[in-house]
Amino acid sequence: MHRSLMAVLILCLVTGCTWTRTVYVPPGEPVRIREEIPGAKVWVMGADGKPVAGEIDIPEGWYAVPPPDNGTDASYDASSTMER
Repeated sequence: MHRSLMAVLILCLVTGCTWTRTVYVPPGEPVRIREEIPGAKVWVMGADGKPVAGEIDIPEGWYAVPPPDNGTDASYDASSTMER
């Protein structure tokens, strides 16, 4: 009896008795950073107003917000200045 109970417990742990939940976030919605992202590659505006590649640690709790107009802001076209 004891072995059967132990076998069921081990089988349950091995097969994953955890609950996995997927959350759909619609495009354009902000999200909150759950844990720190060290060394995130970002674009920042330089003194001349042009984008410059940078790297920062994004702390837990910050929000990731989509660019204005879903990235189609006519006043700024980052694709023409980004390195590929």
